[in-house]
Amino acid sequence: MELMLVKRPVGTALSNSASGGYSTLLRDGARILVGHADLLNGRRAVAGLVVISAAAGSALTVATMKATPHLKTKFRPAAQDRAEEGAEATSDTPVEEPEALKEPRLRAV
Repeated sequence: MELMLVKRPVGTALSNSASGGYSTLLRDGARILVGHADLLNGRRAVAGLVVISAAAGSALTVATMKATPHLKTKFRPAAQDRAEEGAEATSDTPVEEPEALKEPRLRAV
């Protein structure tokens, strides 16, 4: 089996073949024969798509890696301020120990 691409004008369709597939005969909307379709090598087209996809993926990865530090520094101060406020709130409240814990626990025998 060979992969092929079909090039045909807009407004045309491939004819149905007697074997159940399609033939390269082109028909218009009224089912009148208007010509033949061009068959192109599909492997080269697929290889081209793979190269383009890899290049686009690489470019997107590089752009994301360059933007990440800027976004981190932009959002980090607000998160740090909230964390510092929470730490200050907990450090201002004195903790009182119960009377039982004020005495030494270990005794020399």
